Amino acid sequence: MTQELTDAEDPDASSDPLHFVVGQDHSGHWVVTETHGLYGGIFCSKEAALRFAKFESAARPGDCALTSERLEFEARRRAAR
Repeated sequence: MTQELTDAEDPDASSDPLHFVVGQDHSGHWVVTETHGLYGGIFCSKEAALRFAKFESAARPGDCALTSERLEFEARRRAAR
C-alpha cells in the first residue's frame, strides 16, 4: 500500500525526484503512477510500463516499484499557487 501526500501535506513535493509504482488495474491493464499522483499512464504490457517508468525516473535505482496490489490510474491536477 502506498500513501499519497497532497501539496498541503508536502509543500516540497515538486522538488522531490519522481518515484513510480507499476501494477495492474481492475481490467488487467498495466498502470504507472507517480507517487504524488500527478503523472503516469496506462500501458498494454508490463514491459512498456516498466520502460516508461525507468525512462522517466532516469533509471535511478529504487525509483520504480512493482506492486501486486490493484493500481488505478488517477491523475490529479496541481492547484495553482
